[in-house]
Amino acid sequence: MIPGPVSVDDAVLEALARPVRAHYGEGWTQLYKDAVRGMRDVFKTDGEVHLLFGSGMAGVEMCIASVLGPGDEVIVASNGLFGDRMADVAAANGLLVHTLRPAGVAEPVTAAMAGEALAAHPQARAICAVHHETSVGVLNDVEGICKLARERGLLTIVDGISAVGGVPFEMDAWGVDLCVTVANKCIGGPIGVAPVAMGSRAAKALSDGRPKAAGWYLNLATWKRFTEEWGGWHPHPTTMPTNVIEAFDVALTRLLEEGVEHRWARLARARDSVRGGLEEMGFPMLSPLAAASPVTTAAYGLPGMNIPDYMSWLLREHHIRIGGGLGQLSGKIFRVGHMGRAAEPEAIDRYLRATSDYIEEKGLGRARA
Repeated sequence: MIPGPVSVDDAVLEALARPVRAHYGEGWTQLYKDAVRGMRDVFKTDGEVHLLFGSGMAGVEMCIASVLGPGDEVIVASNGLFGDRMADVAAANGLLVHTLRPAGVAEPVTAAMAGEALAAHPQARAICAVHHETSVGVLNDVEGICKLARERGLLTIVDGISAVGGVPFEMDAWGVDLCVTVANKCIGGPIGVAPVAMGSRAAKALSDGRPKAAGWYLNLATWKRFTEEWGGWHPHPTTMPTNVIEAFDVALTRLLEEGVEHRWARLARARDSVRGGLEEMGFPMLSPLAAASPVTTAAYGLPGMNIPDYMSWLLREHHIRIGGGLGQLSGKIFRVGHMGRAAEPEAIDRYLRATSDYIEEKGLGRARA
């Protein structure tokens, strides 16, 4: 029950175990294009989608480096570890980074904050934001930030790694130019696929004649060229992990059959069950419900509680793994994911009962769940 990678359905595992197929040819190309078309529905975009073989951070670097070059100014909204990583990626690619950081711990980044940053840095060419900051279980106001940035003429780059497919997100309607997600979070698929979506303004930025930071592989211009020139038989620049893509397609098909909006609602109900159960036992939440992510719950420990011991006990006694705090919150909070099979009512009930048992065993207070 960690905030990803998720436990996957048996059908996804079965796809991983199939014989390895070639990464080109008619059958493969049709499967790849079907997955691309399905991801357009998940991103809610009419733009391009490429299935990057790599991690989510590889997709973040692809988005940033494909449209920006050394010396370009960029605003990065950060209220946690993964926002900081976006800033690190931008800096590593030679960009001049202005970090927008809320004052409070687990405080969401708002459009108003973005407006102040845009006013302070009028030469910025883009703004980057994490939709779901998994390290604190908070949703940032990506819709408001991107709409405002679009009005000011900036490119908008969104890390949707642990959000797309699990929380409301509408790429085109919100004015998002580039977005990356992964298979192994809300989509419920395997590790290794990072779908990257690109709108028309970003596509124009690829070929605007300005130097870009990207090399060859993590460069959307490369992937776009292969899609256009080799799309009939090999719509990507390199060998692909065909079994991983097949397993991803199984998970994606299940998401589309369930309905994206239905998935959003189902994961939010799972969050409410976990959050409500923990609050009944006295656990303080890290953030108020209005800012809380529907797919990860972050909570402080009870007075006198040893969180690493609690996490180890859950794994040892009940084979339940949850996430701990990161950075300054290490040892102070724990995080429970509501993606994949962790969103199933049976899994939630088992976790809450185990937590209640731990409280009783350690004499931390009377469990009320």
